[in-house]
Amino acid sequence: MKQVHYFSFFLCLFAAISFASCSDDDNDNGSQTGITGQSWKEGTPVELTAGSTQSVSFNAAAKWKAHTNSTWCKLQTTEGEKGAGTIKLSVTTTSTKDRTSIITIQVQGYSTTSFQVIQKGSSTTVSEDVEINGKVDEYLRKMYLWNDDYKKLDLDYTKNYEAFFYDALGSMEKNTLDKKPYTGSDGKTYYRLFSYIQLLPDISSTRATKIVNKELAYSFGITGITPVTISGQTQSTTYFCIQGIYPDSPASEAGLKRGMMISQINGKKINNSNIEDFYYNLLLPSSAFSYALTEDIIGEGGVTGQKGYTITSKAMYNNPVLFSKVEEGIEGHKIGYLVYSGFEAGFDEELFNVFKEFKSKNITDLILDLRYNGGGHTMSANLIATCIAGSASQGKVFTSLRYNDERMAERNNQKDHEMFAYSNYPNLGTSLSAGALNLPRVYCLVGTGTASSSELVINSLEGIHLDVILIGERTTGKNVGMEYEDMKVRDNTYRVVPITFQSYNAEDFGDYQDGFKPDVELDETNPYNQQGRFYILRDYMSNEEPLYAKAIELITGKNPMPATRSAENALNGKTRQLPALFRPGHDGMLKPAKGIE
Repeated sequence: MKQVHYFSFFLCLFAAISFASCSDDDNDNGSQTGITGQSWKEGTPVELTAGSTQSVSFNAAAKWKAHTNSTWCKLQTTEGEKGAGTIKLSVTTTSTKDRTSIITIQVQGYSTTSFQVIQKGSSTTVSEDVEINGKVDEYLRKMYLWNDDYKKLDLDYTKNYEAFFYDALGSMEKNTLDKKPYTGSDGKTYYRLFSYIQLLPDISSTRATKIVNKELAYSFGITGITPVTISGQTQSTTYFCIQGIYPDSPASEAGLKRGMMISQINGKKINNSNIEDFYYNLLLPSSAFSYALTEDIIGEGGVTGQKGYTITSKAMYNNPVLFSKVEEGIEGHKIGYLVYSGFEAGFDEELFNVFKEFKSKNITDLILDLRYNGGGHTMSANLIATCIAGSASQGKVFTSLRYNDERMAERNNQKDHEMFAYSNYPNLGTSLSAGALNLPRVYCLVGTGTASSSELVINSLEGIHLDVILIGERTTGKNVGMEYEDMKVRDNTYRVVPITFQSYNAEDFGDYQDGFKPDVELDETNPYNQQGRFYILRDYMSNEEPLYAKAIELITGKNPMPATRSAENALNGKTRQLPALFRPGHDGMLKPAKGIE
């Protein structure tokens, strides 16, 4: 037995000596730090210049993390796996004096190592683009939902601020919930980003609610346009069919209405060469200017006349409450109808007044028209959903938010719960009980433009088992939202609005990126599903408006639509697809970055 013990002792001793020898050999190769083959030279600082990116490389024996001891030197990569590693360094500001930073690398199970970075002093100032790009980059690294992949990008800070933002996010592959495909007028598939950056106009805003201002924007007062090409006997004509008009706007004062068919602008027929410019300028003018519009008056025999209108865009507050009314005496029902074009929290007082009126008139049913509503502030979505559900929403989850992996780790991987705001709505500083309808169901008119906070209303109500009946076309499918931040650079203010969270309802459902499928599928421009036919849009709450008429039928059992198709104003033609319209503030599920809601 003793011989066995002696043998074991010498075997262990030999192994320990061998291990020490190997360790000494490894130490000679620098393995005390777990770093070999580094590109930087001992004692020689890595030099950075403003607006540039510098990469250093090395081999790591295990997982590693890196950090800097300064605020001016940015690390685009802060961690990695065993094997070849790269750290990207950048600086977006200048300094009149030399400044240094220490970059420290910690390989798991090894001692730390470090190297020095220097930026030489210079009297040269960087461009405004470089400055804002640096701020945007820092925000995206912290907040973007796919920030791990964003950090791997090679970035050029000298680009124009829009090119920097859209090129970076557009080049990524894993951010599929931020990139939506659409078909262009050429039939090809393109992608648009939900994330956006905006140089805010130098016009004022008004504090109307406790949290969010009403913001001025240049506008003609046209809420949306359906482009359509109508085939004639000898030639085709392209029209802009007006979807809606903002109240108290240049368009409403001029007498423009939903369903008008505009054939000419400034005396020019709408055609392939000018359609996109006219389209964007009418909906998003960047300054005050005038357009002369020509309406074709269309009867059953074709164009029966023309009428002209002159409208001048102006800085105005676009009230998203386009239309509201209570229809009484329909088969014993009192039906409230609301057309809401965007979740603009600065108009929450006006929105809440509609629900208070509905409650005072004891409506039995509600038709909520969101067919052109691309979203906006989540707080306004909470207001609408809470008022519809009423006391049934008390103490229940309105939405749960999932952030990027780093932010979720800080929360122990627990989603951020937001409750229905029945007892206290912060933006108005009041209970919502005065507008609580306590309805068991709601009829929502929807379309391909129904997105984001509109879909948040639908999902949140379904999460507390309210019956949400959808009429129209499949919605956009935007289940992600943005925490936006305004950044002041020199004399300008930039609003950066990246996707930072995914939304889930009280049942933890949030996978509606393909949109919500309607309970009743109906194309408002072709309600009878006839190939090659276009039906001119009818006014809101008209019995000839197909989506509204279908909702009335579902509520009362009787369809008010005309019995014969000849009563409809139908033309030979079809709608046209244009590149997706970016409308700041309307295309979001928006939250202020500081979470003040």
